[in-house]
Amino acid sequence: MKNGLDAPLVPILYILAGLIALLFVAVFHQYDGYLWTIGYGVLMILGGVIFINTSTRGKKKIWSSIINSELSQSSYHVLDLGTGHASVLLQMSDKLSSTKKSMGIDIWNSDDQSNNGIEATEAIIQENDLAGQVDIKTADMRSLPSGDGEYDLVVSSLAFHNIKPKIERKRALLEAVRVLGHDGKLIIVDTGHNKREYAEVLNQAGMDSINVKTYGMNGWWTGPWMATYLVMASKKQN
Repeated sequence: MKNGLDAPLVPILYILAGLIALLFVAVFHQYDGYLWTIGYGVLMILGGVIFINTSTRGKKKIWSSIINSELSQSSYHVLDLGTGHASVLLQMSDKLSSTKKSMGIDIWNSDDQSNNGIEATEAIIQENDLAGQVDIKTADMRSLPSGDGEYDLVVSSLAFHNIKPKIERKRALLEAVRVLGHDGKLIIVDTGHNKREYAEVLNQAGMDSINVKTYGMNGWWTGPWMATYLVMASKKQN
């Protein structure tokens, strides 16, 4: 896939496990508990399919709704944390500043997204005629190559949960707050079970208007037990 598949090994293993379970039933036919094996196989395949849908379609729908409902300005100087294939920057391309270059940063881990590399993302930026508005760099979210208050919008899509342990996620969150200008907005879309953690760190950092929202099936990573959520906050003016 040109735009990459998130954690590509996960849906492959789910679907493979489901197929093996169904093949086992087909070979050994009826035995005590065979219906449970069929159910397991179907659920595993379904989980893999749901994961692929969220990765390729669902997260784009989520970001589309955020862009339409939360970004009222016509122009933003944007920093995209864990940009991957720059899909968020592409979705909001008509809102990118024409006078200040926005930036996408990543450490390019192929375990997090297939075909994940700076060359591939730079090619995507070129193909979409955004080279004059967007820079792509290799950088760690915990140590950003940007000055204090440099951006009026910082976004991140499904990247923070890859940072471990908790203290390192806090470092990354505080870096996002640092580079955000006064009255700027931070929008984090993520999965896992860290939304309260993020909200608490942002509150302690003095962020305002903290909003947390969990999404439905379009944000499920195999099922509702691993949903996508939004954590959004604004930086208070002095």
